[in-house]
Amino acid sequence: MTSAVTTMKLPMDLRDQIGRIADEIGGTMASALERLLDDHRRQRILDQYTRLQADPEAWADYLAEMNEWESVAGDGLAGDRWETSA
Repeated sequence: MTSAVTTMKLPMDLRDQIGRIADEIGGTMASALERLLDDHRRQRILDQYTRLQADPEAWADYLAEMNEWESVAGDGLAGDRWETSA
């Protein structure tokens, strides 16, 4: 089963930039766009963690919650693996 496709109007210089990225990663322009979007999503997540760490109380709460969840993970590993110091 193939995904539906569409056409986008892009400025030529933007299209060329995407093409260069595709060449660098050895893929198609669509795969280059997917990679760029994934990188953007990951960076937004990392930015959120950075903001959370900037608030010591919120970060301590987050780590405490992670340790609570760790106790029910059922992975056989020791709990309290999340360090509470920033």
